[in-house]
Amino acid sequence: MGASLAWALARRGVSGVVVVDLDLAGVYASSELNAGGARATWWQPVNIETCRLTLDFFRSHADAFSFAERGYLWLYDDAALWHKAREKRALQNAAGLDVEVLGVGDVAERFPVLDRNLDELVGATFSPRDGLVNPNAVRAWYRAEAERCGVRFLNRHYVAGVTTAVASGLSGPLRRVESVDVAEVRRGQPTDDDGTVRDILTTHRVPRDVLVAESRIACDVIVNCLGAWSPIFSAKIGVRDVTEPVRRQIALVDVHAGDVAAGVDLAGLGMIVDPSGLYLHPEGPHVLAGYSIPDEPPGFDFGYDGDTFFEAEIWPRLAHRASSFERCGHVRGWAGLYAVTPDCSGIAGRVGGFANLYEAHSFTGRGVMQSYAVGRAMAALIDTGAFEDADLTALARDRFADPARLVPEDLHI
Repeated sequence: MGASLAWALARRGVSGVVVVDLDLAGVYASSELNAGGARATWWQPVNIETCRLTLDFFRSHADAFSFAERGYLWLYDDAALWHKAREKRALQNAAGLDVEVLGVGDVAERFPVLDRNLDELVGATFSPRDGLVNPNAVRAWYRAEAERCGVRFLNRHYVAGVTTAVASGLSGPLRRVESVDVAEVRRGQPTDDDGTVRDILTTHRVPRDVLVAESRIACDVIVNCLGAWSPIFSAKIGVRDVTEPVRRQIALVDVHAGDVAAGVDLAGLGMIVDPSGLYLHPEGPHVLAGYSIPDEPPGFDFGYDGDTFFEAEIWPRLAHRASSFERCGHVRGWAGLYAVTPDCSGIAGRVGGFANLYEAHSFTGRGVMQSYAVGRAMAALIDTGAFEDADLTALARDRFADPARLVPEDLHI
């Protein structure tokens, strides 16, 4: 999100853009660690529109981003949710998504890999214009284009402090961010073999023995794009964020060739979302499968539970729905962070009470798939005072004070 916004600002002719990031290599970045799904099939208009615009951009650079338009199959076993999904289809298809409604028989015919316990289902939707993308390539592309336009990226830099002052505005006195104090930390290995970056990210302290230099950056405008780490920055300026970092785990699964039913082509599948909460798609020679543990406590946790997670959460759900996974192997896995808000929608806009503080963060697992549209919209807001291309007004932070203004997203996984 930060790289997309930096590029969008530079394209508008804004100079002097600086991106401060402790982990430009992306060892712990959510955009590096996610499942690679890209969909516009949501239930809230602002999420549909920002994802639709971003997927159109991915489609126009399909080779660069390895964007594969293979669709999302969403299975339902709850009658109330199934009814709502069919209602929301009109909204989705008005945006050009061409979402189909499938009966259980249609699922069995079109997706023969799903051959178990289909009698539990009440229906499914298939969104053919959704697909899979390489999020690492997207982030790298934004950065390269931004750098080509003159944006500076400061790697291994961490905002240690913020200086603010009172400024007068049309609505009365406003605070203004004058500058940020930036700590440069020891480079170490790009893979963070010594744990320096992880320790700073999880403790939010810069040990003196890894400190290289300190400097100050004057700010005409500052934007918080820190995702799961947004509350840490906000706290430095006295702003409370409702965001919580929550661990999400993903496993790579080896499906033994001899156990796959004849004629089943796993490689041709897009994303499949099971009613159990399991989601999966092909990933090279393997299958990527994820599951969000419902009672996962919030916190900056990057630990992967390994075989325990695979055997307790992934394998049983795979085998329950597909005999092809009756015998399969755990290859490896990893954990990353969702930035979760109370309504599972992002936070974007100007921060109230400040003259020059903006934010675009906490998109609850879909930052990559909203990145292009949100970057462009935020750049327009900063440059002209108004949104263009996509209206992000619904994502303003003050919505959390009014339950009627929440943007609840039920298709969150």
